[in-house]
Amino acid sequence: MSKKSLFKVLLTSLTLLYMVFCLTGCNLHKGQLQIHVIDVGQGDSTLVVTPDDKNILIDGGEDEYSRNVIRHLKRSHIRRLDAVIGTHFDSDHIGGLDKVIEEFPTNKVYFPPSKASKTDLIEILDVCRRKNIKITPIMAGSQLKFDQTLINVLSPRKISTTDENKNSLIFTIYQDGMSFMFTGDADSEMEREVLTHYRLPRCIYLKAGHHGSKTASCDEFIGTIRPKIASISCGYKNKYGHPHQETLDTLKKYQVQTFRTDLNGDMVFYFDLRNTKKIYSKGKYLSE
Repeated sequence: MSKKSLFKVLLTSLTLLYMVFCLTGCNLHKGQLQIHVIDVGQGDSTLVVTPDDKNILIDGGEDEYSRNVIRHLKRSHIRRLDAVIGTHFDSDHIGGLDKVIEEFPTNKVYFPPSKASKTDLIEILDVCRRKNIKITPIMAGSQLKFDQTLINVLSPRKISTTDENKNSLIFTIYQDGMSFMFTGDADSEMEREVLTHYRLPRCIYLKAGHHGSKTASCDEFIGTIRPKIASISCGYKNKYGHPHQETLDTLKKYQVQTFRTDLNGDMVFYFDLRNTKKIYSKGKYLSE
């Protein structure tokens, strides 16, 4: 066989292998719920990809970290956002959302009702107005449905004018019999209020509140939902000392495997809810 013929055979074989990989490997996690914990320093940003390929972005970090979010979304082959949820109006949660919404076709945007007039919010309102994107206020009692995925909003019940963290959305994502808990920067007072009004199921995943602060993730709350894994979004050697040891101790008490962005950077978890009921991760991450 001539060198030219051998080259053609090798090229054809490689092409076939690539096609097989794209048909199998690229769809390895299809049908699984994905949670992408995006490293935005001392802030929050989480992407949820449902088994029906709906893309839900929760928070977007500070303005300076918008490029991290955009880069992660593009690397994850996200072409559109079916929903953007801002948990509350602190800049470390919504500061980068205007640039993300500008970059990606976005269907709807959700926020808790608030009279906040912060620059970050004004910038989001401006880009949504220009792109004709509907903004919907949500609070306790609201429900959002994305095919077979249901979001139940548990808090806030009323809006604080003095403490923005008390306006944080607390909500569960319910999928195939499993619950995932997201708490924004809600503190233990808000967690206990949720416990008094709702009979919470056990959760497979928790986005730990307020970057792992001791003011959140109280014993009663964690003891009730008993998540299998939790993620904490915080900056490396941040000035607040997050996550606090009290929070780590509480999570450890209930045998919650806890993963931190300050130790791992971006993290991606896959939840095979329809078949093996197992949790997979994109990499081998350090845990508490």
